[in-house]
Amino acid sequence: MSRPAAGDPDLPRGAASGTSIGAEGWPAWRRVAIGGGGGMFVGIGLGRFSYTAMVPALISSGELTALEAGRVGTLNIAGFAFGALISVPLRARLKEYPTLVTAILLSVVALIASAAPLGFAWLGFWRCVVGATAGIIMVLSLALIAATAPAARRPVAASFVFAGVGLAILSAGTLVPLLLRLGLPAAWLGLGGCAIGAAAAAIWGWRAAPVQHAPPAARPTMGPAAGTASPWNLSLRLLLLGHFCFSMAIVPHTLYWVDYIARGLGQGIGEGGFHWSVVGIASILGPWVAAWIGLILGTAWALPVSFLALGIGIAAPILSSATIVLLSSSLMAARTRDLADADHMPRLMRAMILFSALGAVAAGFVLPQIYEATHSHVLIFALGGASMILGAVLVAPWGGR
Repeated sequence: MSRPAAGDPDLPRGAASGTSIGAEGWPAWRRVAIGGGGGMFVGIGLGRFSYTAMVPALISSGELTALEAGRVGTLNIAGFAFGALISVPLRARLKEYPTLVTAILLSVVALIASAAPLGFAWLGFWRCVVGATAGIIMVLSLALIAATAPAARRPVAASFVFAGVGLAILSAGTLVPLLLRLGLPAAWLGLGGCAIGAAAAAIWGWRAAPVQHAPPAARPTMGPAAGTASPWNLSLRLLLLGHFCFSMAIVPHTLYWVDYIARGLGQGIGEGGFHWSVVGIASILGPWVAAWIGLILGTAWALPVSFLALGIGIAAPILSSATIVLLSSSLMAARTRDLADADHMPRLMRAMILFSALGAVAAGFVLPQIYEATHSHVLIFALGGASMILGAVLVAPWGGR
């Protein structure tokens, strides 16, 4: 299938490119949005969050110790940070479409390879690989949506993209407990099978994007344009620090929530999987709830209010906080849009993704060590809640900021 040529890939396309109709009768932007959803299903939903549902079985089976399970999660997060960091240079050299296709195929390979019961080093390596591909997919999927969808359609397109994460979490929470009855390899291979289907949908969707040409080397792609003011005002710096705290705070749930229910409370992997499925449903609904709260309070105050509620929920711990995780993430992006002009948005969104990854890496290194020393899930959740409340203080618009 041929793809139409395009101009500058860093600038949003007009209606002519975003609303073009392909041979299948689908607008190009809608196909790209579905492709982004498939990519996020594989890269973020399965590549990052399916591991949460696997942790209790990995520990109970003896394949990993509790500390090793935490370290594998940390390697996945570190890979995500690395993938986000290299995504823009890869885009400049290889263009978006081939980079995304390569990343999602590597994600599928990594998920299938995880089925081999070869211990910590093997699983850690492949979880690091799938973390890196997840970072690439997240950054470039959002960039492709911004470049393809008409301005009026971008919120809808973004909802397609982020719904992929929630669908993957829902799938993992539902399927993993059933597949674990057949053993850990069967569970990993089942996730790999889901990834193959989603990857096919992603590639189909991404093919509709206009051809992306690498930006000229002489033109800076990450720095501010000539004659424009620096975007790094105090409000944005505090927002980035708040995002760092946010990412640290959600690590307890993304690593230990299912394990806490299954082993800590003794309710079993089936009950843990059910609760993780609820997280998936909340992940799908989160962006819409965020939009509603943002309309009522404005993003300036909706963001710290959601942080505060989430911090209390994490520290409790209370499962209803899962809804606010995605809600807060959506409001974070909206607040960045409030504080920055369009010329600086790609730069700032990449910075937010990097701060998110760094916060998660920091928590991923520290929290497993604390858990190994104390064997206390409650302490881990309390620290996460404290980090989120600190984030609420940082992002609040004190003094009318």
